[in-house]
Amino acid sequence: MSNVPEQAWFDRRPLVALAPMEAVTDIAYRPVVRSIAPEAILYTEFTPARGLIHQAKRVWQMVEFSEMERPLVVQIYDNDAPSLGDAAGLIVKHHRPDGLDLNMGCPVRKVANRGAGCGMMAFPENAADSVRRIVDQADGVPVSIKTRLGIKDKQQVIEVAQACVEAGAQQVTIHARLKADRPRVPADWDALARVVPEINAPVMGNGDIWSEEDAVRMIDQTGVIGVMIARGGIGNPWLLKRCQQALSGQTVDALPDREERARVAIAHLQANVETKGERRGVLEMRKVIRNYIKGFRDSKATWMKIIETETELETAAILEAFGKRTDSGTYVESDDHDSAPTAG
Repeated sequence: MSNVPEQAWFDRRPLVALAPMEAVTDIAYRPVVRSIAPEAILYTEFTPARGLIHQAKRVWQMVEFSEMERPLVVQIYDNDAPSLGDAAGLIVKHHRPDGLDLNMGCPVRKVANRGAGCGMMAFPENAADSVRRIVDQADGVPVSIKTRLGIKDKQQVIEVAQACVEAGAQQVTIHARLKADRPRVPADWDALARVVPEINAPVMGNGDIWSEEDAVRMIDQTGVIGVMIARGGIGNPWLLKRCQQALSGQTVDALPDREERARVAIAHLQANVETKGERRGVLEMRKVIRNYIKGFRDSKATWMKIIETETELETAAILEAFGKRTDSGTYVESDDHDSAPTAG
């Protein structure tokens, strides 16, 4: 019997998703987000299809998830359509997620230069063939795609998305930037608004969602059905819930205080160490913890202590002290949106 609910994940309203991000949306962080934002759509890290086919243990760990993480979408990438289809079949056989998503948004050279990720946008026929093969192996699990506006042309997504929709993709997410655009380049919501009506499928928007006001404005301005949050959701699971509340007309929760931020950061740290070992688990958390605690007058000093530690106990102790501190406790809004791990 299928574990996938009758309602497709993209039919939910309000629709708020956490973007697939390398070394971020993993088995350690997703349950943390789910505990705070119970209705958000979660994605795995973007996963190499051939790693699944070759039974690479670390790659298979990227697509493992618990039932409490649903609704969950597994995202895969490759430049080879048969490999994508075979990988999709294996994922459905072993885990049956709520959705399968084809990555056509990753701009990293080693991915894009071989025609995978955003590089696949240059080859609409291969993109469509890839979707077709994934659909054939999906056993009814909805298939979607995530793209950028284009490689150099902000209208390019229309041709690619339409080809994929005709091949069986049921939903499209568009990151409102070009391939070469770095995170500091503002997302082009006007361009997004121009392409949304041209795509014959539900479109979710991605790019520069840092607050619940941004989420409301993107939907109003562009006509997308929902928002996908990437960098804004790193070390900030409360943003997804706040966006859902705003989009459904509810009262938006107050921003979390320092004690709550420290508590959740410690839980995330512990989960990361448990799944990856102490050294890797602690080192990976450094940038994420910076996001958990930023915005207070003593945030930088606290983070400087954290980057000097290499053990779970020391890191947790620093966070506990941060959470209990009453001096320097005033929250000061920060617009420092640092670059983050690659989003899919």
